Amino acid sequence: QQVIQPLNGDPFVGMLETPVTSAPIVANYLSNLPAYRTGVAPNLRGVEIGLAHGFLLAGPFIKLGPLRDVPGTAEVVGCMSAALVLILALCLSLYGNAAFQNQPSMGKKTLSGRPLPQDPLMSEEGWAKFAAGFTVGGLSGVAWAYILTQVCLGR
Repeated sequence: QQVIQPLNGDPFVGMLETPVTSAPIVANYLSNLPAYRTGVAPNLRGVEIGLAHGFLLAGPFIKLGPLRDVPGTAEVVGCMSAALVLILALCLSLYGNAAFQNQPSMGKKTLSGRPLPQDPLMSEEGWAKFAAGFTVGGLSGVAWAYILTQVCLGR
């Protein structure tokens, strides 16, 4: 008995099924990540992911940046990591424009012929909404990190 096998027994899929990846708790966790939740609008998914990225980007710049020992400057310079959020948002927009060009409009159907709704994120318009939400969420996350550094550090 092999412990690691190709996903669904198909070696051409390019995914291996292991005891970890096929565990119900891992599958449940992955299906609840914002990128895979199909019931949520693309812009709200982008806001959620952007908030996390924007908030967590400022910390390494503040604590490990070259101006970390200059009083009152490290937080401001660290929160300029918003530029990185803007670069990531630009990359998301470019990816959406390139990946979803000339898509066929064939929908998936169940065995009974009932059409399955397509994930709205998997279109050029949905990806543009996702990138816009990511920008708003990322900049808000950086702003929230800056506010917390000013309030919690007693300045």
